[in-house]
Amino acid sequence: MPRSQTTRPSTPRPPFVLPKPTGQLVPRVQQAGPDHFGIVASDCAKARARYFLADFYGRTLLEPATVPHTRGDFQAAIDRLRQASRPHDLRDRVVAIERTGAYHRPVQHAFRQAGFETRLVHPFTSQPYRQPADPGNKTDDTDLAAIGRATTHGFGLLEPTGPDAYISIPLLRRQRRDLVDKKAMLQCQIREVLHAAMPGYADGCCHRWDDSPAPLVFARHLTAAPAVRQAGRAGLQEVGRRPGRPPLSSRNLPQDPRLG
Repeated sequence: MPRSQTTRPSTPRPPFVLPKPTGQLVPRVQQAGPDHFGIVASDCAKARARYFLADFYGRTLLEPATVPHTRGDFQAAIDRLRQASRPHDLRDRVVAIERTGAYHRPVQHAFRQAGFETRLVHPFTSQPYRQPADPGNKTDDTDLAAIGRATTHGFGLLEPTGPDAYISIPLLRRQRRDLVDKKAMLQCQIREVLHAAMPGYADGCCHRWDDSPAPLVFARHLTAAPAVRQAGRAGLQEVGRRPGRPPLSSRNLPQDPRLG
């Protein structure tokens, strides 16, 4: 008996687009005119950034300059860009910033507050745009030129925006994950030190790090297994009663019957 064949609806192929959708500039460039559309390219470091202004054709309108990451210097750079835009009648412009860890955030925030549209260029994108023009010559100014070329070709991407809660929740999740990783790393280091000084002590006392600080207090003051055995239960309680130590109960003591 022949099988019945079901025809699946064909998925329409997306149209071929050269630039990325979030990097499209063509409609705005057509409206303002290529020679009246400005691109501010910025290459950021930890404490300062380089920037320059060009039109869509790549003609330099403002030579590269350095701006320290301070409020006053940002304001001076923004005023300089606005003054340079007037003689060339720039009707529209974007600020393209190379994404560099968290170092680009102050520059992005300063230009956003000033009313500029900011876009991000990934370093993997700017590198291929630099190498054909300046092979083997990696300087701040050649990076700026590559950022400008990438932006004109649609690789200066808009960062997705959302409500404050949506932005803060991923930040808190990343911070919590980072703290969990650091805590686990620190616990492993403490276990290694304890095992080197008192073999087997960590396995017998430190299964639950959050239960009590008593095992680490004993290890810090007695530093060796014979000293713990010699101190006995009374000695361990005396160590726990010293000033600045949390009160100890019987469940805080190492579970060793030889302590008495």
